[in-house]
Amino acid sequence: MKTLLYCLLLVLSFTAFSAPGESESFDPDRLTPVTLTVGLKRPMELEVAPDGRIFFIELAGQLRIFHPETQKITEAGTLKVTNEQENGLIGMALDPDFENNQRIFLQYSPPDFSGQHVSRFVMKEGQLDLSSEKLLLKFEEQRLQCCHHAGSLEFGPEGHLFIATGDNTHPGGDSKGFAPIDERSDRMPWDAQKSASNKFSYNGKILRILPLENGSYNVPEGNLFPKDGSEGIPEIFVMGCRNPWRISVDQKTGFLYWGEVGPDAGVPGDRGPAGHDEINQARKAGNFGWPYFVGPNLAYPDVDFETGEIGAKQDPAAPKNESPNSKGSQILPPAQPAFVYYHRNETEDFPMLRTGGRTACAGPVYHFDSDLESEVKFPANFDQTLFIYEWSRHWIFGVKLDSESDIDSMEEFMPDYGFARPIDMDFGPKGNLFVIEYGETWGENPDCKLIRIDYVRGNRPPRVKLTAIGTAGKPPLKVGFSTEGTVDPDGDDISYEWRIHPGEEIVSSEPNPTLSFENIGATQVSLTARDGKGASATATYPVLVGNDPPKVSLDTPRDGDFFFFDQPIEWEVSVEDAEDSEPVGDRVKLFHKLVETKSFDGVEASLGGMENLPPGLELMKRSDCFNCHMVDRKPVSYTHLTLPTKRIV
Repeated sequence: MKTLLYCLLLVLSFTAFSAPGESESFDPDRLTPVTLTVGLKRPMELEVAPDGRIFFIELAGQLRIFHPETQKITEAGTLKVTNEQENGLIGMALDPDFENNQRIFLQYSPPDFSGQHVSRFVMKEGQLDLSSEKLLLKFEEQRLQCCHHAGSLEFGPEGHLFIATGDNTHPGGDSKGFAPIDERSDRMPWDAQKSASNKFSYNGKILRILPLENGSYNVPEGNLFPKDGSEGIPEIFVMGCRNPWRISVDQKTGFLYWGEVGPDAGVPGDRGPAGHDEINQARKAGNFGWPYFVGPNLAYPDVDFETGEIGAKQDPAAPKNESPNSKGSQILPPAQPAFVYYHRNETEDFPMLRTGGRTACAGPVYHFDSDLESEVKFPANFDQTLFIYEWSRHWIFGVKLDSESDIDSMEEFMPDYGFARPIDMDFGPKGNLFVIEYGETWGENPDCKLIRIDYVRGNRPPRVKLTAIGTAGKPPLKVGFSTEGTVDPDGDDISYEWRIHPGEEIVSSEPNPTLSFENIGATQVSLTARDGKGASATATYPVLVGNDPPKVSLDTPRDGDFFFFDQPIEWEVSVEDAEDSEPVGDRVKLFHKLVETKSFDGVEASLGGMENLPPGLELMKRSDCFNCHMVDRKPVSYTHLTLPTKRIV
């Protein structure tokens, strides 16, 4: 059985990997993370241009560019989007010939359309030319209930554009964290059969199109359904997706990879298996099973949500969609099992992926280029390695692929670094890796940052850790900076150079200075740490002068209060803003998450020292609570919120 073979191979280390004709030995200590900038606001995807500039998008609609030669970020344009539910600017890809045509493709949620647009734009003099927009594709979604819009764009080696779309199905309600297939009247938002398993819906899919010069597109050969649309939407390459949040295409083989964020059930029950997240591989068009199957084609039974009766399970060889919310009775293509899969507790086939929350993402496949002249490119032992990563579990794994693109072995990547929710990654033209770390929660995070990972040959630069206190307020603003944790991996002495941009003057050489800011507006502080042999690393930090941040307090419920599932919870939030006397109720956000205790039956209490935690905090650490909540800050939405009865998310 293939999965048993995987388990035998997983114990192999990356040090055993090799590539023909390359004798360089691999030293993991030479993987060097460099913080480029911090304080990004809800970034979604990044792309590295051929000239080394890093393009990235933010959920609120901003396109920004990090310029490596100046270490500065510029705003290249803003799209008008709605951020209702999980909407916004959610996907980006640079044209394969971007160096010559300056074309960029964006996937976004217009405020005046209940769905998504995929458009082509042109960059002119470093700015997004909004007038150049060519709308390639648009499709509607249900917006009555949250969520799962997915969102991700990637080009394949043949110029095909892949577009990820979510199933737009409410994950809770009477599905109890299992398959949401509620066919009762007026329950369409709770039925994933309307989208993921519906051949005539754009939702719950990965689409594939071939953009044309005139701004339209063709449907390439080899998609799942005929081009005439008689058997399904011709743009569909993959169906049966729940939330394909991050996708990638192997530029050598053309194989599609994606992370599938799975359902919520913590343990199996009469409604079906425990929820699994998946890393999927599509070598050709296919159906990947949701909402009838999950993981290695574990089947959900049919459920009558009117009576509660548990019915038969579907056959993965010929699943059938008979929901009144889809277009007629549909016989679907065979369901494909996941490439990698895991649930909340230890997963037998992939135990190294550990336990806890789940938000699977698929990154690039690295191919070592012996002809590339670069002192920072990844070494040959990473050749043909798929990088997968976990937003909730804070790890990156390398999946070594064999000559047939099957799994050879797996190894955690930089396990001692401590990634903070990696959300996207891309290799640059020099063969080094760029990663966005999203930070503590789903909201805005001061620890959100862009990093670069070099494989340094020879003298290594200092590893910079830059933190700051009080980075927003009225002038004169004094901000305390710290380099605590900055080290030189070769043991060299470190000198410090602090600059306040746009100026280039060194304003301090102290390791932990307090800097003053008089001019109103947004600025950036850069720190360059330099060793005695000339190697240096630079990090930046944003500062906002002119406005004191509001003071937020959660009045009710108080810490330790009780709640009852059959009663609403009333939330009261107080906000004081020195500069703004107008009511701020519609600008306050409250993030909440309830966890059903029984979902954690059988979870061992030995990971991460959790056996020494208070019982309540231990339970929270095992859940997704810290996806949305923080220990020392209160991200809040709505001053008054009524929770539905027995709402489990």
